[in-house]
Amino acid sequence: MTKTKTKTVTVTVTVTVMAALLLAAASAHAQTVTFTDINDAVPGKFFDAASSVPDASDPNTLVIGLNTGLDGTIWKHRDFKASLLPFSYASATDTISFVIHAPDGYYVATVTYQENLVLGNSRFGRAFAATQLVVNGIATEEHFADLSDLGATRVPMSITTSLVAANADAKVVDGRVVVQVLPLPEPPAVQEVPPVPPVPEVPPVPAVPAVLEVPAVPVPLAR
Repeated sequence: MTKTKTKTVTVTVTVTVMAALLLAAASAHAQTVTFTDINDAVPGKFFDAASSVPDASDPNTLVIGLNTGLDGTIWKHRDFKASLLPFSYASATDTISFVIHAPDGYYVATVTYQENLVLGNSRFGRAFAATQLVVNGIATEEHFADLSDLGATRVPMSITTSLVAANADAKVVDGRVVVQVLPLPEPPAVQEVPPVPPVPEVPPVPAVPAVLEVPAVPVPLAR
């Protein structure tokens, strides 16, 4: 009998932000973002938009919901899992999308996606996973997006994860989106316009002297 070993792979993204950014973030921690328009591409299995809600202990973190149980109409498991076992999908792909809204007076500075996966790895099989993000219209394989130079108060985002079982299982265990906000910069002060100096009074035009009457020239009489 041959034993198959399963390796658990945990994918976690940790981001270090500049000290100045962290100091500003401390004052912004109490400011809460809003997640709207939460949808997933494959309703009823894999990602679950309906159960994706902010974390009770940190409302700036969106906990991605995952479906569970068995779909009795097609006899397939709803979990976000790829497996060659009965009642499972050999591959699984889903996309979840939403919009992040910063509170008044703040903007979205950074977005981090934290994902936990279990990937089978043995002598007889492998499992594969890939995740891509689209943050504010920019596609990336990175799980972190720095938006601090944009000052965006509304950020659309989507997450696409694909799993493939090659004689070993792959499963999404947990996913969450962590948002950091910072205060919007103060607008520059408007400089005071110096007063316009008064226009000097125009001196009056001197009166035109009267034209002297030309005396009549006597004409001598003809003789």
